[in-house]
Amino acid sequence: MRTLMLALSLVLILSLAGTAGASLLSDWFGVDLSTTAGVFDHDWTPSRSTVDYTVDDNWSAYHGRPAHGGEAFDIEAMYFDNDATNAYIAVVTSFNVPGGMNFLGEHIAAGDLAMDMGLGSHSLGVDIDGSTGRLAETTAGDWYQSNTSFIAETGPTNFSGGTTLGYAALNHYDYGLAERGYGTYVFEVTIDRSLLTNPALGDQIGLEWTMGCRNDVITLNGDFDDDTVVPEPSTLLLLGSGLLGMAGVVRRRRK
Repeated sequence: MRTLMLALSLVLILSLAGTAGASLLSDWFGVDLSTTAGVFDHDWTPSRSTVDYTVDDNWSAYHGRPAHGGEAFDIEAMYFDNDATNAYIAVVTSFNVPGGMNFLGEHIAAGDLAMDMGLGSHSLGVDIDGSTGRLAETTAGDWYQSNTSFIAETGPTNFSGGTTLGYAALNHYDYGLAERGYGTYVFEVTIDRSLLTNPALGDQIGLEWTMGCRNDVITLNGDFDDDTVVPEPSTLLLLGSGLLGMAGVVRRRRK
């Protein structure tokens, strides 16, 4: 029996390790992007009912106003969810994150992620442009617009300074899918809830992200919900098959 318990523990650890490095967009939020004739052809709906999200894909049926400067600056969608340990955020955009892009003779930087606990005003920031994931407590004076020659929208885009609270896990990648001739980029942020002063059930969070020129902006108001985590079907299948396999090994050893 002791051998069986050790084996079961090993299977559980391996199954959890297999999901740790996975994409939040697909494996947590349950969103898999696809296109038809170069345009996104799905409704962006996440698979988890607890997810807060907003869609701002200006080239689809969602909004009539294209992003300033066209598809290269279009922000598609933003997602937020949590479990007992972490807060999870994902943003989909045509803008190259975090590398930025050259536009009208100037290099446009990726903006940093602004967060407000309780729907305040940029009280927290996560470094996206520098790819560090640094989480800082900020004031209005810490925020600035990194590309001042462009003011398609108004307001700050990046922060400098602030009080470091810790570091979020930051993942960014090229999705490898083109929409209207431009790439699709995703950045994902995982933040330990203890760094957010352990928000309780129902506590609110405000999110905002844009690029240095503010040619498009996306905002989302979410809340912290039930901490219960239901494993994905693939994880349950892996765990079940592993348990059966290990049980068989133990039986053979006993014989």
